[in-house]
Amino acid sequence: MRIIRALAPAKINLFLRVLARRPYGYHSIETLFQAIDLYDELIVEETSGSTALEVVGIPELQSEGNLVMRALRWLEKHVGVDLRVKIRLDKRIPMAAGLGGGSSDAAAALLSIRELFRLPVSDEEIRSAALGLGADVPFFFTGGAAVGEGIGELVTPVTIPEDYGLLLVNPGFPVSTAAVYSEFSKTLTGRSREGRLWNVLREARTLADLLHNDLQPVTESLYPEVFTIRTRLKEQGLLGVLMSGSGPTVFGIVEHGNAVESGKGLPLKWRAIVARPLNHGVTLE
Repeated sequence: MRIIRALAPAKINLFLRVLARRPYGYHSIETLFQAIDLYDELIVEETSGSTALEVVGIPELQSEGNLVMRALRWLEKHVGVDLRVKIRLDKRIPMAAGLGGGSSDAAAALLSIRELFRLPVSDEEIRSAALGLGADVPFFFTGGAAVGEGIGELVTPVTIPEDYGLLLVNPGFPVSTAAVYSEFSKTLTGRSREGRLWNVLREARTLADLLHNDLQPVTESLYPEVFTIRTRLKEQGLLGVLMSGSGPTVFGIVEHGNAVESGKGLPLKWRAIVARPLNHGVTLE
């Protein structure tokens, strides 16, 4: 039986601006994604038995609602074949943390299952499936640094500096993306805001000049501990500090050549992660 191993990277948002509300709870945004070397791992194996999903240490995620299973079911419906697989998911990316772990897992599942069975599914069809699973999912096919527009699904790779380190701090509790966007929506008028990310990319002289997140004040008002984390990281003299996505993870940028100290002086209940930017997305082995 064939086995495919997939590494599904996390992402941070170096820039995030919300432009308008859309129907069904969606929002038009512009964002600057950056893939980082923090990974979930999927091992997908063909089986003659029943399909099964194992999520290491997190049995409550072993359900049909998991994006990995939803990706599998889309492929089965699309090709009209029962694809029997055993999937082992080892989650290392914090959940509901603004790091895109679930979306990356979905992209990894689509690519690894297509490869495992050598399915006649084009890249265009895979991208269509990805959008149905989540707005961030298409980004993880290319990874690296990319501008995301629309609801995040219109992905344009860009070149920005890669010679820096990151210190990520997660407080250990999840944040509801829907709740944060709902609260932010109260500040929006009926008219769409003008985008400015492309101008920022042209004019920025340093990586720190890119940093912006519309949702940060909202999440900090709902979860004051996020503000505390950001304050503590700023006190460490990092090049720039920002919350990723809708939070609650906060990252600090460390200049090239400087050591990244893993959570020195931070409370033990906070998870500190040292990472670096990646120039790719999901990889298969």
